[in-house]
Amino acid sequence: MLVVAPLVVALVLQAFVCYFVILRSDSLTMLEEDTYGLLSERVSSRAGYLENDMVLRWSETGETAQKLSETVSSVLAEHGASAADIETASPLALEIIDSAADDVLSFVRRSEIDGAYFILIDGSQDGLSGEGPRRSALYVLDSNPDVTLENDSDLLLAACPISLAKRTDIALASSWEATLTMGANPDETAYYEKPLAAALEHPDAAVDDLGYWGLPVDIGSTGNRSITYSMPVKDEDGHVVGVFGIEVSVNRLVTFFPYRDLDEAGQGSYILAIGDESSSGLAGSAVSGDRFSLGVIASTGAVQNLYTDSNSLAVLADDRGYLTASADDATGREAAVAASSVIKLYDSTSPFSSQQWYLVGLVPENTLFRASQSLETNLLVILGVSFGVGVLLAAVAAWFSSSRLRRLMGEVRGVGEARGVDPAERFVFRETGVREIDELADSISFFGSGLASAGQRLSRIMALSDHAVGAFEYNRKTGDITYTDRFFETLGAYDFPGLPKGIAQRDLRRGTLSPEDFERLMDAYDPYAENDAQGAKIISLPHRERFLRFVVTDDAAEGSAFGIVEDVTYEIRTRRRIEHERDHDILTGLLNRRAFEQELAGIFARGDLEFAAMGMLDLDNLKFMNDSFGHDWGDQYIQAAGAALQSVVREGDVCARISGDEFLVFVRSCTTEEEVAQRFEELRGRLSSAVIEAPDGRMLKVRGSIGVALYPQDASRYDQLRDYADFAMYTAKHYRKGELCFFEKRRYDTQSSLLDKREDLNKLLDEMLVDYHFQPIVDARTGTVFAYEALMRPLLKSFDSPAVVVDLARMQSKLYRIEQMTFFRSLSVFEERDPGTGAKLFVNSIGTQSLSLEDEQDIERRFGSLLDRVVIEITEGDFGRELFGYKESLARRWGSCLAIDDFGAGYNGDATLLELQAAFVKIDMSIVRGIDADVDRQDILRSLLGYAHDRNVRVIAEGVETEGELAAVIRLGVDYIQGFIVGKPSPTPSDAIAGMDEVIRNLNSRS
Repeated sequence: MLVVAPLVVALVLQAFVCYFVILRSDSLTMLEEDTYGLLSERVSSRAGYLENDMVLRWSETGETAQKLSETVSSVLAEHGASAADIETASPLALEIIDSAADDVLSFVRRSEIDGAYFILIDGSQDGLSGEGPRRSALYVLDSNPDVTLENDSDLLLAACPISLAKRTDIALASSWEATLTMGANPDETAYYEKPLAAALEHPDAAVDDLGYWGLPVDIGSTGNRSITYSMPVKDEDGHVVGVFGIEVSVNRLVTFFPYRDLDEAGQGSYILAIGDESSSGLAGSAVSGDRFSLGVIASTGAVQNLYTDSNSLAVLADDRGYLTASADDATGREAAVAASSVIKLYDSTSPFSSQQWYLVGLVPENTLFRASQSLETNLLVILGVSFGVGVLLAAVAAWFSSSRLRRLMGEVRGVGEARGVDPAERFVFRETGVREIDELADSISFFGSGLASAGQRLSRIMALSDHAVGAFEYNRKTGDITYTDRFFETLGAYDFPGLPKGIAQRDLRRGTLSPEDFERLMDAYDPYAENDAQGAKIISLPHRERFLRFVVTDDAAEGSAFGIVEDVTYEIRTRRRIEHERDHDILTGLLNRRAFEQELAGIFARGDLEFAAMGMLDLDNLKFMNDSFGHDWGDQYIQAAGAALQSVVREGDVCARISGDEFLVFVRSCTTEEEVAQRFEELRGRLSSAVIEAPDGRMLKVRGSIGVALYPQDASRYDQLRDYADFAMYTAKHYRKGELCFFEKRRYDTQSSLLDKREDLNKLLDEMLVDYHFQPIVDARTGTVFAYEALMRPLLKSFDSPAVVVDLARMQSKLYRIEQMTFFRSLSVFEERDPGTGAKLFVNSIGTQSLSLEDEQDIERRFGSLLDRVVIEITEGDFGRELFGYKESLARRWGSCLAIDDFGAGYNGDATLLELQAAFVKIDMSIVRGIDADVDRQDILRSLLGYAHDRNVRVIAEGVETEGELAAVIRLGVDYIQGFIVGKPSPTPSDAIAGMDEVIRNLNSRS
């Protein structure tokens, strides 16, 4: 017992030390944190996909809402009615629905949604009252939103007038209603009521800022619960006339967040939830003890029902910094770990910005952290087994040594000098025949044998462990080296290819190496070793996929050195795997956004970059792949693109997948722009040659649009270079999908400068800050002034030409305001400065715009005496049959006439004359310029004159600047002349240049 007790105490202390060092270290905590981080990344990635679809695709309703506004305004104007006159099922409401149907059906055909609705207000009622109130509406369902069929067989009309169904020949849904039945519950009508209320509360807000995402609702009792996006529709007076919106079915919505992303065994769930401002802490600022309550919109997976109650989800931030959800006590299930990501649907200016949507991922805690929990359990078992075996071996060894003590006698002298002898045999002494000396020898032998046995016991204990460990001791005083049985086995020395000459494997197995040979063997491992942060050597064995940690401690006072070698393969592989998953995209193996930005930050910080290129690749048709064949084939599509990208990068290049369908590549291996172009053309070729086989057997090509920006020509900072590559990519995508486009600073500056002037445009339109100059048009026979053309001059310094004003207005969909301002201001200025000669006034009109009925009546009332002198001038390139018909009707009503500008520059000049009853045509200055010396231009003008004169259309030559051009056009027979040679634009309508009338008459007399 005296021998066993100290060993048992030592084993107990060893067990406690191992427990606190291994199990209570930060390793398991870090493993759990990395696992939680991966869960958060997966949830964030899925939330990004969903946000992209909801914001950039499904809610792109603004253009159609504008068309509906124009349609409603037109019908109301035609009947002299207002929004207050719209009543459910009235003839006016039916006509509005019928007029708006084409725009709504066109929107449904081109959008990947499950339905769209246009619901009119009822001006006779204040809100929804009564049980099941009704509204005039057009409600269209799309049974197959991913495909557009030419015969519209995938469309169903759920609510509309029966006359519309007959006209469109579209089938009626089984739940069809002539007028849409609205629910009596406010939650069932929020998709309709909330946009209307927001429009009334914020009358000056843009319609696009009043869009509302609604919770799942069954519109019209079709049996299909869907989320909705609605926005109010206003007439041209700003009165709300209805609501236009879309729906996406919940059944289709949940396919965008498959729960097996979270756990391969299916023990995870995604929950699409909604909160308010009190839940903002879920965005990353939650502290321990915070509780959040969310409403459940949709969910996937088998475990979500354990953690939700009455369509609500309660989430708690624990002291580890994790979000958790508790199960009902009745289920007996453990809590789940949650990760959330905000889906940003509203701008800060939206009335609904307090409404927050979240995507929450749930995984039971024991499932998520099973790896760390399993590791902890196994280590505890190992410690327990090791302790029990140690105690047993200690008892057996004590018994064995006690029974053999008197048999281990030997020579005391020469024990230290013995070489090549087993340590246990060194303590065998011969009997002296003297009892006292023999007892002393027995004591010395007992002490030495005990030390040898202790070493053997330690070797046996270490041999029983599944963790390969070996140790040695080198005594410099005696020159002895002792080591454990598994020391050379752990080192892999038995089949080590670098084994020094003169050292045989039998020497290793017998343990009879000399100090010199032992040192040579250790030196042979140096080429495969590197130092770690703690000063130990990490050896990567060249002949095995194993890693060893080798630590040596030198005790100068004792004159000895101790060393231990252990197999750390699992530890290093685990650390490297975690580091790889942290920095790489799981699907493609490329760097992720964080690692890419970190790598690029280091490259730019070094300051040795001379030339490089940043390329952004955006995959085309990924949404089609996911929706048509499932996300597994979408993943293959992404992997094929990633493989194509990896195949063209060279040493020094960096590439990454930064989002669902976007990749970045930083090319440093090229030295010129031509090489960069060749490299990205090679990438286009690799993409086009990459194909995947769809489930139906079709071979689908991988396509992507690429934008490239150059360093340092385009930008010298990483963030600016990335933004420029992104701009170039979207330029390529908008031009033609699958194209390669290099960044152009001029295009970028043009669009940026135009957008910077949006407020100036609003100010110019609101205050009509334009003046007009008047250029004379003279008779080609007499030289007298026949008419003036009103030319716009912006009064704001930020606009250097009318073309800039028109371009920005076109980008902002405000061309109607330009048309309105042109007529009112040009007529007003001309009326003030009219010289009283009775000359006509040419007013430039935008061919794609029409005035409102109120505008027409106002112009007739204010400028009625001038209207018979007005010539409405329309550019040939803006020709559109419907609006030109409107302009003809307007000219007849006013007693005015029409003129075609830039005639001969387009492709349909003859057709324009046939379609439009024009009194004048202006020959484009590209034909007039240099006509006196160009026979071809003369032939063209002669042909145009003959064609026009045969139809009693008078011809004006514009842009005449030289005497030669003047003589040529007069000789060829034009009717009127406009250009700097006869008169320049001036603020006051004035005569032609002095003496020009006589010059013209002289030229006529000679011709």
